[in-house]
Amino acid sequence: MEVLMRTFPEKTYDVTNCAEAYGTSCLGICTRKTLELQSEEIVLKTHNCCVNSVQRRPYAQLNLLEHRSICFGLCNAINSDLAPIIEDAEGRSQGGGIVPGCGCDAAYVEEIVREMNIRKEGRGKVAQMRQQRYMLERITELSIKLPMLLKTLGVEYPPSDATLRRIFSNSPPEFRPLIDVVTMEQLRTFGTTNYDVTSCAQTCACTSRVLELGPDEASLTTKQSITGSVMMAKTPYANIESVDAISACCCLSLLTAGELTKPPGKPVDEAIQPGCGCNATLIEQIRADLQARVEVRGNQGQIKQLEKMMSKFHDLSAELPLILDKIGADTSYPPKQETMSSVYGSTPPDLSNMAVAAHATPSADMPVKEYNVRNETLNCLALASTCGLAGCMTHTLTLEPEQAVIRLSNTCSSSIERKPYAQLGSVDEYICCCIHSVNGLAPGCCGTRSTVKEIAEELQARKVGRGNIAQLRNQENTMLKAMETDVRTDILLHKKGIEYPPSQQTLQAIYGSSVPTLPPSGRDGQTLHANASEQLDTKHYSVVSCFDQICCCMSHQLELNDEEAIFRFSNCCMQMISREPYAQLGSVEPVSGCMGLVSSVHTDKNHICPGCGCSHALVNEVATELQHRKVKRGNIAQIRMQENLIIEVIKLGIKYDLILNKEGIQYPPSQERMASLFGSGAAVPDLNAPAPRRPSRQYIQVTVPAGLRAGDAFQVTSPFGGQFEVTVPAGVVEGQQIQVEIPDSSSARETELAPLAYNAS
Repeated sequence: MEVLMRTFPEKTYDVTNCAEAYGTSCLGICTRKTLELQSEEIVLKTHNCCVNSVQRRPYAQLNLLEHRSICFGLCNAINSDLAPIIEDAEGRSQGGGIVPGCGCDAAYVEEIVREMNIRKEGRGKVAQMRQQRYMLERITELSIKLPMLLKTLGVEYPPSDATLRRIFSNSPPEFRPLIDVVTMEQLRTFGTTNYDVTSCAQTCACTSRVLELGPDEASLTTKQSITGSVMMAKTPYANIESVDAISACCCLSLLTAGELTKPPGKPVDEAIQPGCGCNATLIEQIRADLQARVEVRGNQGQIKQLEKMMSKFHDLSAELPLILDKIGADTSYPPKQETMSSVYGSTPPDLSNMAVAAHATPSADMPVKEYNVRNETLNCLALASTCGLAGCMTHTLTLEPEQAVIRLSNTCSSSIERKPYAQLGSVDEYICCCIHSVNGLAPGCCGTRSTVKEIAEELQARKVGRGNIAQLRNQENTMLKAMETDVRTDILLHKKGIEYPPSQQTLQAIYGSSVPTLPPSGRDGQTLHANASEQLDTKHYSVVSCFDQICCCMSHQLELNDEEAIFRFSNCCMQMISREPYAQLGSVEPVSGCMGLVSSVHTDKNHICPGCGCSHALVNEVATELQHRKVKRGNIAQIRMQENLIIEVIKLGIKYDLILNKEGIQYPPSQERMASLFGSGAAVPDLNAPAPRRPSRQYIQVTVPAGLRAGDAFQVTSPFGGQFEVTVPAGVVEGQQIQVEIPDSSSARETELAPLAYNAS
């Protein structure tokens, strides 16, 4: 079906590098590499006589992906999370990456990158967000159709206390006002905005740098005219872990944005610092624009969408029993055995054997909390090293409902780091003698134990309640409610004598020439991906290496619970706890070395090599468990659950169209009908109406001509043809560069932005 995420055929590419394959052939070492593009993951296999390794990464975790070319396209490589190109502090390549053959086949590299990008967009975070919007629109239609049926059948809403006791016993659901039930908040969308973020140093080196903020992802393109190299990093907003504005030395301003500005393989963050770096206004403009997109189109937006869908399904599951009670049908759930046999015949769905059970609190609303996390020892050292010029440090952690905000400032510099809880990755507690810290924060002289413990507990609760774990739990609860709604709807169809699946003639009578495609038949909600997610038992492993055990008296325990992997390291002086959700484990395949004598497995943050490295059975068992849990409780499970859910939503939409047609109810109703049913404020959501949208914008840098002052106007030639007028902002002098917005060709208007504070003369 066209609304489902795209499926792709599996493809395999030989990405063996000639130097690796033949450069050490005299030693008998011939390295072969293959790249497999599977249905849900990308797999890189490396094999020679000494090492055998496999890396797997779901497309939803593929942040970095670029076609790197230098020497005017003569040398080509693939830079990705699987095999990042390693660079030194000066940006010189130190190896790494995927370089097929001699690196000269640009077409072959371009084909691989194109296929990877298609899968990344079709099976990753971008596709999830687009599909969630479609589902929410369809569920909103259902939330109007059921109340219309309530009103037509004369069902009392909200029900009386006697009706509540008869139908729901002692656990009645919440009945929201119908005006709230039928209301849909339009989702905010974004256009494309381009910013020229080339620094003065890059301009002198004939290098340009452009930041493009698209509807679903951000891209940063760097072009070097002398060498002909092109570097483009594309990152979905859901994978940008933080957006940080930093100011230093009074006027310097720069912006960092997680893997967008510091992709794997780079030792330092290549921050966005346009011009000479003093344009705080432009940096704040970019930060605000990027932050808004991360909040709406990222993980924060996803969990809010899921919560809205779950709320809508709670409304449906509260209304349906009232309708069934009105027509004299079975209102119990699970329904009685005779009801199931009457509706489904000899093959009723087994509602007692579900892979998951409902979560009591799939997600939670979090209060705002603030902590002073200044380390007094570092503060004293900073004062001493700068002879007091830096002033006292201010370091605070604010735990907002959706993100953690760290503010660090002194007299010379300031920075603000914002990180959504879904991007925390892990909560790491560290104790060494009297030093206590969590995620690098050690408040007080050496880390106040009680404060560190409280912060760790708060971060863990918010990571679970507002992160990837909450997303999957919300999906599981919503799926259970959707299945309940589907079964009860089948009872309603049976009671009304309506056939499902309907005949082609019935579909044409209702939909005319636009007959929808019926989803796969089946009653258990798992017709596309059986057991897409599972709730798993907790397992414990001792994975300490002999070296750590003998030389450091170290203990290394691995706990695999239902939602995350917990690594515990301890000895007489040190304790460390690291928690990684399965959605952020990365590749967890075993690696064998030394001609198969040594084996290990690693996640993105932890390395597991138990014993002397020869515990092959244990390594394989741990790797198998991690991979299974990554699939059943990680990004792949989220995507599969969402595809199952969308099938249920489509089926329900068609079923209620059949019911409304049987009852002679027109949908969509007229505005007068909506007002009479639900009140004067009710309106049918126009799903085709454009959502609130940021317009597409593009910017260029221009130099103020000689002789002009603040308030003067001058003409600028647009790169797209024609000219437009620019007014010199206050505080800008001749020869200075300013960043200006290129006006829309359909509207001539003046454009004024803050200066780059860069003297071009």
